[in-house]
Amino acid sequence: MRKVLLTTTALVALGGVSAASALDISGFQRFEYQSWDDTAAEAAGENDSQFVDYNRVVFSHSITGDSGLSAEGYYRINNWAEAYHGIQVSTDMGSFAFGNWWTAGGWMYNSHLYNGTFRVATGQTFAGVNTSAAASIADGGDNSITYTMPSIGGLSAMATMTDAGTSSAADATEVFLAYAGSAGDMSYRVHGGIANGDDSTGVAGDEQENSEYGINVDSGAIGVRMTREEATTKSTAGVSTAKIETNEYAVTYKASDDLTLGVIILDSKDKLDTTNNPKLDQTVIAANYMVMPGLRIQASTIDFDYEGATNNNGSALNLALRIDF
Repeated sequence: MRKVLLTTTALVALGGVSAASALDISGFQRFEYQSWDDTAAEAAGENDSQFVDYNRVVFSHSITGDSGLSAEGYYRINNWAEAYHGIQVSTDMGSFAFGNWWTAGGWMYNSHLYNGTFRVATGQTFAGVNTSAAASIADGGDNSITYTMPSIGGLSAMATMTDAGTSSAADATEVFLAYAGSAGDMSYRVHGGIANGDDSTGVAGDEQENSEYGINVDSGAIGVRMTREEATTKSTAGVSTAKIETNEYAVTYKASDDLTLGVIILDSKDKLDTTNNPKLDQTVIAANYMVMPGLRIQASTIDFDYEGATNNNGSALNLALRIDF
């Protein structure tokens, strides 16, 4: 991370605030080779491999007043398009955030696949299922207000309310809780949350009711996670028209300070779609290796088996070089 001092110390006499106007700039660049072998026949001029680049720049800034009040700003650009933004003000009573960066579902999830812990890309589109066990709706979406309670004895919570604006009625609410603790050399965290989205027009039949819960346990170099998510779509009459159930199981092993290995197993299906019966089983074997501070190699192999309107099974390979700044 690079810190750029834009001005000297700014003094605000009224309120007794003293703040150094420093801007933190961080991010990374990634270049990746992706290849896959699937069921579908390739059209003329297409192949099953590609080079992909990805670039991220983050601008962040924080200030603290003499009274203990603090504030921070966050702005992320992914591939030169705005992805996240937010302002957060923290007090003894908790934190209040505005924007789409600090959201309940976007901060308190448990999924390695949603987090992007390892590089996982298949080159496929799997209709009617999910590719991670995360219930979030607000993360990176419409502007929102989020409250984060102070942690009390290992208990933490966040609540988010979005406003979809003038062109949609799909306002969303999210509430997540988590409890973390330890016993000897073992640490653990259990969590649960709900994320609901209103019908986008009032008559579109796309009201969303999502939920997730999970547990992760870490002991020494080994980490184990389990997460279950359910995503339900409802009609204007309140009848469930889709219910995607997703389970994600993961084991990670920190072989050394530089090498982390992981195995992730995911299954997802829509139990209400009796026409296409979509179902996905996927296994990821992955590794992250730090060549030196700020430079890493990421590799993974993925086996997938999809059943749906068009069945598709195969495998994929990812090999990426990433440099952080």
